[in-house]
Amino acid sequence: MIRSKLIKWLKWGMVCCMLVPFLAWQAKDTSFQPTDTKGFIAEMQKQFAEVQTIKKKENHREELERKVRDTHRMLMHDYPVYYDWWLQDGNDAKDIKDGKDVNWFRGSFSRQLSLRMQKLNITTAVNDTPESIEAAFQSYLKACERRRAERLETFTANQPEIVFTKFRTLRPSFFAYTEGVSDARAECNYFAGGSLSKIKMNGIWAEEETLLTDEDGVYRDPNLHFDGQHLLFSWKKSAKDDDFHLYEMDLKTRAVKQLTFGKGHADIEGIYLPDENILFNSTRSGSAVDCWFTEVSNMYLCDREGRYMRQVGFDQVHTTTPTLLDDGRVVYTRWDYNDRGQVWAQPLFQMNPDGTGQAEYYGMNSWFPTTVAHTRQIPGTRKVMTVFMGHHNPQHGKLGIIDPEAGRDENEGVMFVAPVRKPEAERIDSYGQFTDQFQHPFPLNETEFLISYTPLGYHIGHPMEFGIYWMNANGERELLVADSKISCNQPILLAPRKRPFHRSTSVDYTKNEGVYYMQNIYEGNGLKGVAPGTIKQLRIVEIQFRAAGVGEVNGNDEGGGALASSPVGVGNAAWDVKRVIGVTDVYPDGSAFFKVPARRPLYFQALDDKGRVVQTMRSWSTLQPNEVQSCVGCHEHKNTVPVAGHRVSMAMDKGIKALAPEDEMGERNFSYLKEIQPIWDRNCISCHDGVKHPMSLKGELKVVDKQSKRKYTDSYLSLTHARPDGPDRAWRGDAHHPEVNWISALSQPTLLPPYFAGSNKSNLIKRLEEGHGGTKLTPQEIRKVSLWIDLLVPQIGDYREANNWSDHDREFYDRYDKKRKQARMEEQENIRQYIQSLQTKQQK
Repeated sequence: MIRSKLIKWLKWGMVCCMLVPFLAWQAKDTSFQPTDTKGFIAEMQKQFAEVQTIKKKENHREELERKVRDTHRMLMHDYPVYYDWWLQDGNDAKDIKDGKDVNWFRGSFSRQLSLRMQKLNITTAVNDTPESIEAAFQSYLKACERRRAERLETFTANQPEIVFTKFRTLRPSFFAYTEGVSDARAECNYFAGGSLSKIKMNGIWAEEETLLTDEDGVYRDPNLHFDGQHLLFSWKKSAKDDDFHLYEMDLKTRAVKQLTFGKGHADIEGIYLPDENILFNSTRSGSAVDCWFTEVSNMYLCDREGRYMRQVGFDQVHTTTPTLLDDGRVVYTRWDYNDRGQVWAQPLFQMNPDGTGQAEYYGMNSWFPTTVAHTRQIPGTRKVMTVFMGHHNPQHGKLGIIDPEAGRDENEGVMFVAPVRKPEAERIDSYGQFTDQFQHPFPLNETEFLISYTPLGYHIGHPMEFGIYWMNANGERELLVADSKISCNQPILLAPRKRPFHRSTSVDYTKNEGVYYMQNIYEGNGLKGVAPGTIKQLRIVEIQFRAAGVGEVNGNDEGGGALASSPVGVGNAAWDVKRVIGVTDVYPDGSAFFKVPARRPLYFQALDDKGRVVQTMRSWSTLQPNEVQSCVGCHEHKNTVPVAGHRVSMAMDKGIKALAPEDEMGERNFSYLKEIQPIWDRNCISCHDGVKHPMSLKGELKVVDKQSKRKYTDSYLSLTHARPDGPDRAWRGDAHHPEVNWISALSQPTLLPPYFAGSNKSNLIKRLEEGHGGTKLTPQEIRKVSLWIDLLVPQIGDYREANNWSDHDREFYDRYDKKRKQARMEEQENIRQYIQSLQTKQQK
């Protein structure tokens, strides 16, 4: 009676942390040691015979495929260890994609058994008689058990314990959509039911214990404190009545404490930091994805009580799976597609635990890898183990090691493992989605690791169920634990570890600016071939993100195809609203030293003497308050360092400069309707009225686009050479037209050469300079038109501008905008309290 009441209270979130241990201890240990050898042998022969019977039928393909899939699933559910041995010892395929591990329904059963016995050097002869098969199979299984003991000897010497999660494998439309928010804007990926579990190795077999279980909820992202006694994880207790929040378990007492709160916000992927803070991803940033309609997760900090929560990643779209390196840096995956295609841009980034020093780590300017995630450092090395996956697919794929010292892009620093091989630098959206599948590696050393893995993978497809394995780089493996009903994920070794290097912080939240220093803009490939002295200024632009997606346009270019929600222009125009912050001088020696607003996503454009773009940054950078960040040059290789003995630059000699205004309008969100249309109204529409001249530059918002839910002017559509994709379809611009030529928002991920596109390549600017039609624009007006082109031709400067929204659309957008503003107000209070706490410590 007492037990049932406790479970009921826990389900409703009413039980205090002191009652949770009672629930955690309810599950008894269960051993994973297999025992039913006779049943397995008989079932294998039965299934093999049934498959052969189906093969004899006419038109048997679909029935055969279904039977083989069902057989794989049944055998892995009922005899996981035995069947995994059988699969890993197979060697009867044409190539790796043919499935040498799983395609064992060929020839005779005795032949398949003989192949496996040969692999283990068993010389016993086997024929098709039941007695021979029984004896040979028993010999094979005993040899497999001896091999298991040899493989696991070192690993099991100290009876290691492993914590892991059980939850159903999600299948989002994009790998990072896993927040499952209760008030999701659109796509909500959530399957109820799961547990937080532990195994202890008793010899070569695991004994499992359930720490927490919830039939309506899900546990995810376990992270062990350096003391080995506290476990951080996320827990969502209900699909619609709760969201993922951070919890901490005391592993000695099993007491559980909730750290973060707030319905409608998901807090996931938390990790302990050396300074006793916690870094995690959260949807509290309040933005929606540019190329879809779901919410975004960015990185936040709080202390171990959940206090002083504040945003440190101000990113366009998702950041995922942060991990801590031994030197104190954090490496994470950042979806990064400002002014470029969204498919190929999920590289690894790095930063300090306080959010400073955000910079690329691997794959920033390359097609390959499509996505890297689930990254962890290999102990005692500077290498990381990670999963190579695609864009439009779940979070699993192929396993490899990245050595950033060997290279930073494409496959330069990549080596796949299990088995060891050098991958090709391929351009594949859903990369790695074939044959066996890997997720959540936990490296033990340079050759051994724990891994969530399925040998069946795409041989049988979804639903995909993973087990926890010991594995080595050559692909030798032993299944430690699996569950016939649910996937086992995210293994971590339960043992104390050395606290990583504690990096001191210079962040000062009483300030609101940071400083950039550039040594020589001409260093690196960004301005390769550009003569020194060409670049006169840097333009600093802020990217502003949508609160929700209403309407859509479509674009396509070298970087793939995509929609843009709450679009700021026609298809292929800029992804986001652009805010012009200001400009700073670049000195003749290529140096610059300037202040910028902190905690805002900024990107830079290198300008010539007419204020036109020579090169633009198709990413962004964010400084924390009081941060100083320096770089060698423009897209210099990250394995380079400043030249030793370099003389003091002109910018360093002059000192830090405040930004100057771009023009008379100063800092503002750029709007074509407010800044460019008045130029045409003053100078051009007397001729370009659609009558005297067929090209209209008139500014009435009379073109209503039902799909994008925007209104357009004749002039904007004419200059972008836009055409509708079809009847009642959205308008798509031609970024490569010589008249107005801009970098497509779907451009390739790799570094573009100087003068690739923009105002310097647009005939319109030449016409305006020449006084087209006898009209003479001022240099300031021409610079403003150039600015519009170089910002990728946005039409609006606010997501509500020029909309054709229904009342429902407006209410939808306003709801999430209000939610974002509320979260920002709460963060400001958190920062105020944080500043106060620091001041109190200083006084003591």
